[in-house]
Amino acid sequence: MGTTSAPNVRRSAGAGAARRPRTAALAWAGAALTAALLLPVWPALRISDGGDTMGYLDLAEGEPLTISYVHSIDHLPIEENLVVRDGRLVVDSTRLRQFGAGMGQIPGEGTGRADGEWWVVENMGRDIGTELTIRVGAPAVDHRIRTPGAEVRLSPCLAAHRVHVRPVRLPTLLLPFSGVPAPEC
Repeated sequence: MGTTSAPNVRRSAGAGAARRPRTAALAWAGAALTAALLLPVWPALRISDGGDTMGYLDLAEGEPLTISYVHSIDHLPIEENLVVRDGRLVVDSTRLRQFGAGMGQIPGEGTGRADGEWWVVENMGRDIGTELTIRVGAPAVDHRIRTPGAEVRLSPCLAAHRVHVRPVRLPTLLLPFSGVPAPEC
């Protein structure tokens, strides 16, 4: 009986080399995809209580951010309107019902005008830096953070806490987990 032997197969040096560029291309593509998912590109606001991140709010450069509350002395509402410019928070305008302690127009900063029941100071351009710290008032003060897509009520759960608001950029990978901050009561 005869035996059958496997044909002698030889690979040329070129065959292995042909696979290496394809493997390298896949590795580069995987690295590029990973970098794209981890690269911080999406603008947002990080809301934190002390050092603990509570969550994020979508906020593109130039979109309005409002901090609203009720003045502790005259018990009337106040709205501070800010925007993010070059990664910094800038107070754009203030709306208030009447001048109270520490409120009103500062000479040379913006222009004031009446708007129905409100007094509005516009075009303030007051740069307050890369982070805003809010000392949250009692529930009657009703501190809130509002963006075009969300509102977060701070006073019911965080009275007397220091809440930090900071413009950040989020990686795509974090977007599904960056929901609206919900303070725990």
